[in-house]
Amino acid sequence: MKFVPDYMDPKLTHPNIFTVRKIRHVKGYSAFLANFSDVDSYLKNQFKSNAKTIRRYVNRLEACFNVSYKLYYGNINRQEYEFIMNSLELMKEKRFSQRNDLDESLPHWDYTYKITFDLINKKRASLFVIYDEQKPIEISINYHFNGILYSSISSYDIDYTKFGLGHVEIYKQIEWCIANNYRIFEMGRGDLDYKRRWSNLIYNFEYHLVYQKEYVWAKFFADTLENFLKLKEFLKSKNVHIYLRRIKSATKVTRNSLRKLEPKFSVEKIDDQSIAHKETPIDYQSESFSFLRKLLYDYVYSNIEHVSGVEIFEIEKDKSYLIKGQKQIQKITVIP
Repeated sequence: MKFVPDYMDPKLTHPNIFTVRKIRHVKGYSAFLANFSDVDSYLKNQFKSNAKTIRRYVNRLEACFNVSYKLYYGNINRQEYEFIMNSLELMKEKRFSQRNDLDESLPHWDYTYKITFDLINKKRASLFVIYDEQKPIEISINYHFNGILYSSISSYDIDYTKFGLGHVEIYKQIEWCIANNYRIFEMGRGDLDYKRRWSNLIYNFEYHLVYQKEYVWAKFFADTLENFLKLKEFLKSKNVHIYLRRIKSATKVTRNSLRKLEPKFSVEKIDDQSIAHKETPIDYQSESFSFLRKLLYDYVYSNIEHVSGVEIFEIEKDKSYLIKGQKQIQKITVIP
């Protein structure tokens, strides 16, 4: 068995026949919630004085957009499921293209897509979604097991980057876990900064090699596999896997090299409200002006304004625009 958390102790059904050999593997990250009555008590314990930074992400998101949160668990129809999963796939593609990185879940995506619908309706999996109006802006696929919620695959709309949607997702999912008597929010493997910050238990995953005691060939196979796994972990400790990933990334044709380069902008605050511009505001939800969304969302984040009270106007076609809010006016200029 791969990736068995060392805080679990699975028992052999027939210990007189089988034996198990445990080999330490990668680090894992989780939040143990049994001693906390609500998410804010966990937040205060984990982040101390920095807890207000996490709450700020939640409060700012809710102040700027008409957001809602939904966990699909035990009941989802096929149409909703396909819409959410297709949205997640698109988010992942854009996010990893932005990072110029490889998506480890991509080779298994078709299988994940196929099985998760039934798992949700059997209460063995769930989809957590943050909506802006009717639009998903953050999605997480979770698996449920014996009081553990395992956050497996997640991504977010990169136009909302400033709002820290990854932190909002964890905050809301821990809130759900505590309200529903789940004792562990599991973030799995992957040494990432946000996991270290949210985890009050960093543990080791283990390989469990189970074989029959009486067979010499089984012991030999276990010895060989153990040595191989130890060598693999040694090479990983020397960051060999990082160098290989860089080589692979450098030699492949990236999505970034194929996609149309997105425009770059300069942003300046202006005081002149009489500056000439088109009378009709731009529909920034249309695909032709999608490149302006992040600039608009950055504006409402910084000024704590609801997006419904902010408009974008065109000054000069394909060259400059105005973002007009209640507190500030910004001029956006396309950099040639």
